[in-house]
Amino acid sequence: MTLTPPAWPATGDDDAPGQVLANGPEAELLVRVGDIDNLGFGWPPGFDPFTGQNTPVHPFPFQPEADDPPGTDRIMVVSGNTGASGDGYVYESQRPDNLPQPLVFEFDLGDVEVKAVALQLFVDDFQSSRFGSRYRAWLDGEEAGDLAVAINALDQTGPNGKLLTLQLLPEFLDLVRDGRLEVRIDDPDNNAGDGFTFDFARLLVNPKAYRHSGTVRGLAVDSSNGKPLADALVSASNVRQALTDAQGRFVLEQVPAGLVVTTGSKAGFTADSEVADLESGASLDLVLELAPIRQDSGSLAERLGRERKVDLYGIYFDTAKADLRPESEATLRQVLGVLEADAGLRLVIAGHTDGEGEPAYNQGLSERRARAVVGWLAGQGVDASRLSAEGHGEARPVADNATEAGRALNRRVEVRLAD
Repeated sequence: MTLTPPAWPATGDDDAPGQVLANGPEAELLVRVGDIDNLGFGWPPGFDPFTGQNTPVHPFPFQPEADDPPGTDRIMVVSGNTGASGDGYVYESQRPDNLPQPLVFEFDLGDVEVKAVALQLFVDDFQSSRFGSRYRAWLDGEEAGDLAVAINALDQTGPNGKLLTLQLLPEFLDLVRDGRLEVRIDDPDNNAGDGFTFDFARLLVNPKAYRHSGTVRGLAVDSSNGKPLADALVSASNVRQALTDAQGRFVLEQVPAGLVVTTGSKAGFTADSEVADLESGASLDLVLELAPIRQDSGSLAERLGRERKVDLYGIYFDTAKADLRPESEATLRQVLGVLEADAGLRLVIAGHTDGEGEPAYNQGLSERRARAVVGWLAGQGVDASRLSAEGHGEARPVADNATEAGRALNRRVEVRLAD
């Protein structure tokens, strides 16, 4: 394709295929992969992609230029696709050229001490809900469930692109300290016709201030009765988060402009995410509807079939032990019912802890707890060969451990379909 210079107030080398800027106005270290050029089509006069303005629809198909880094400016179709029809990107591209590629950041930290990291992706044409994809996300091979939640909440069409900002949870900061981070987003599990692309990606090490931001406020309610939910954890992609008050209300200020995925979570409820464009200086008003999790095997089987893995919060252990408490039986019997209804089903039981305590201890504790669940199921007559136990300790958080609400979400038993 023929590149058109970006028609927005560019700074520095924004039209170059990459950038590393130390001690700039936005972060102690800013690393960009890809050029800010709207996939080569350029921007309308006066348009700034960082202000959250609605981006123009662009043509397709398109091909990457020789200097476009892997994972940018190219059409990609989920690797699980084996022929399913879908969006225009699927029709206008072919294997192996459209196989997903990771975004790779490489940089020299120098004397920068990593305290916080924000990941910005200029996402284009993700449509999970329309085409049945279920994206997964990895940072240096470690699954990042919170990033997957944000990607799966997107419903883009046009096609057009938007800036999505996500702050890495503290447990992932070590991945950045070696001067390299690989970000991989894909759905390898479903035959879905979902194509997508990235114009560019940025890594902000120790962010200072976002050039453009706004306010997100709203209400979290129980979808079954419309009543407000207190103490729900509301997060705008981890960049800003708050607990709802007694009336279920929340306010998140200085949220980066762009495509904002706001998620409400509370143990015992299915999380709800709302996606909206936030323009610089503007406000969003949202209602998050969290559905009580049904306590039956049928609903658990349905969720497993749709999502491939489910986090369970009804399995309880004594503090710092792997002894199952009696109140766990109702949830354990849900899992048992799923296994009894499908004799060919194999499950992975994975234990997760919060970030309290030493990592090595939490790793061992999570393994013992997973084995305790497997042992209980085997004791009810399930063939042990259909079950496997894993422990991940505190390594795969789904929320920030800085709050009790976040820690409660991280303490969980994951049930996953075996590969």
